[in-house]
Amino acid sequence: MHGTCHLAGMAAEYAGMTDPGRIRPNNEDALLLAPETGLFAVADGLGGLDAGDVASRTALTRLRQLMPASPPPPSDREPSHSRLAAIIAATNRHTYEQRLALGTTMATTLALVWFGACSALVAHVGDSRIYRWHRGALTRITSDHSLVHALCEQGALTEAQARQSPQRHVITRAIGAEAVVQPSIQAVTVAPGDVLLLCTDGLTGMVPDEAIAAGLRQHPSDPGALVGRLVLLANEAGGHDNITVIAITIRQ
Repeated sequence: MHGTCHLAGMAAEYAGMTDPGRIRPNNEDALLLAPETGLFAVADGLGGLDAGDVASRTALTRLRQLMPASPPPPSDREPSHSRLAAIIAATNRHTYEQRLALGTTMATTLALVWFGACSALVAHVGDSRIYRWHRGALTRITSDHSLVHALCEQGALTEAQARQSPQRHVITRAIGAEAVVQPSIQAVTVAPGDVLLLCTDGLTGMVPDEAIAAGLRQHPSDPGALVGRLVLLANEAGGHDNITVIAITIRQ
């Protein structure tokens, strides 16, 4: 899935892909491409639970329903932190209520970018990530809500040890796990030539940041080729999990 649009007052091109990987029979990931509202998101239903695929799709469907059907008026064209927090809270509450109604233990990660007229907000819950490619350098914008990340911050694990830890899939926050969730939300600036990359841990668990950066150097202006390359790399490395990637390129 790909297309062109205008984001933050600039021309942009985007592409998204989700793939089951090479091991798992079901794809519990989901993605949302809604350029008409400036919204892009990925979700990873928690593996091993009753209905991870239902959780990820329930969350993204509700998220899209809560977004405006068309761009806001000129007097209110910038997404606000409080408004996005309220939308995520409502998405979480709906997913949690669906979980109770179905009698399952379903939950999901969430990572999103919401563009306004001149700026963007990024938000996440769990270990799905958002990166920014700017002037030939890759920066991880989000910090995983995970046990191994907390241990790394405490100095108990190195990044290399975290990648091999048997606890690397334990996340500390998820959409639908509880009635209330605390997302991490921040503003980001984008410039011509930048790429924003959203992905689930089916990519980052198999492909190190250095290889992701190499893919961006190879395809900095072709998001379709980039997401295809990254999904291929994850599968070549074993494809142990579902893989979902969205790339948004801001045109020069």
